[in-house]
Amino acid sequence: MHRATLGTLAVDAAGAFALAGHAFALLGRVEVGADPEAVAELRIVAPLAKLATGRLAVSSASEYVESFGGAGYVEDTGVPRLLRDAQVLPIWEGTTNVLSLDVLRALTREDAGSPLLRRLSAAVDLARPLSPALADTLATVAGQLRDTIVAVTADPGAATVIAGARALALRLAYALTAALLVEHAAWGDEQAELAARLWARRWLRHEDIAEDAHHHLDLLC
Repeated sequence: MHRATLGTLAVDAAGAFALAGHAFALLGRVEVGADPEAVAELRIVAPLAKLATGRLAVSSASEYVESFGGAGYVEDTGVPRLLRDAQVLPIWEGTTNVLSLDVLRALTREDAGSPLLRRLSAAVDLARPLSPALADTLATVAGQLRDTIVAVTADPGAATVIAGARALALRLAYALTAALLVEHAAWGDEQAELAARLWARRWLRHEDIAEDAHHHLDLLC
């Protein structure tokens, strides 16, 4: 059971790493070459990466403390500091609600959803030979997000739009992460292929991945 827990955490770590790395890559293209495509995509990727990785850091650190049991709460182990340091991320880099509203502004004022939707669409094609089920999930989510973005941009000031900004931002971040893992898998990365399938089940289809993550823990780590 504990190995299954660690496997689930490994999936979250793989996704967070891919999302953060993509944001860093875009930032590098912006700073070095003033790449207009990177500028447009970074506008929405930056807040998405901050809010998603910040929340994952807190939940993961909390799980790690729990994994140690009572010893995890003892300051001498250094483990409690991990949780405190993680907690600052969604606060200092956020908060989550502030970043979600920034995502909403990017979608409605700067058409920032277009580059993200294009990446999702491309990922569907890349995923098809790897896993038809994963491709179908990405296609479904991409279609849902496309419809939602159209509705949001039609009336960005609506109370329901603002109230749903957090859920939309997290959904965008999780979908983008899945697309990035698929891109890595298309390069022949077996770890990324496995992480992509498990990530989609965990965050896009909301299925329990513990058993599968347990079986593939060694590959993920």
